[in-house]
Amino acid sequence: MQEQRAQEARHRQGISSSASLYISGRSSPHPLFSRSLVPAAPFSAEMPSTLCVNVHSQEWGPMTFTANLHDRVKKIQEHVRSETKVPVQDQVLQLGSKTLKPQRKLSSYGIDKETTIHLTLKVVRPSDEELPLFLVESGDEGQRHLLQVRRSSSVPEVKKMIETKTAITPEKQIVTCNGKRLEDGKIMADYNIRTGHLLFLTPYCIGG
Repeated sequence: MQEQRAQEARHRQGISSSASLYISGRSSPHPLFSRSLVPAAPFSAEMPSTLCVNVHSQEWGPMTFTANLHDRVKKIQEHVRSETKVPVQDQVLQLGSKTLKPQRKLSSYGIDKETTIHLTLKVVRPSDEELPLFLVESGDEGQRHLLQVRRSSSVPEVKKMIETKTAITPEKQIVTCNGKRLEDGKIMADYNIRTGHLLFLTPYCIGG
């Protein structure tokens, strides 16, 4: 009986010694401890990189775009503009009760675990009354002409007004506003015009 107890004591001592040696890094673990001492693998969840963006409005049918979480809201507004011709500054996009700000990233609205989001488009059209703008001709004299332009006026319409003031035909006009050249497929609201803004006219000469 004493011999049996002595063997059990030596067995327990051997297990304890193996465990302490493993913990101190001097030996391999005893088989009884090998499973419990293996560290658990860290949990990782990847954020979805792309989103399906559905835009709903009362005036237009549903619009669907693909976006990245790191895209800014303004990029979605540019997509909407290409579909509806509504200038970015006249758009209000809402996510639930939140109004999205153009310069913020989509990820800043807590949608990092979503794959599809639904936005509501509202259009805020400012008054479309006539705005007085000044046309400045290039050259030493820099003659000025007063134009009455609406935000909804198309660029070709404005060029026709310029022709009546300067006798320069639209195809020979290079007109800029706020540092941007006026393009025929746009309206004046695209250039964020305000009362008193200047339009600059440079005649285009073929062959220099």
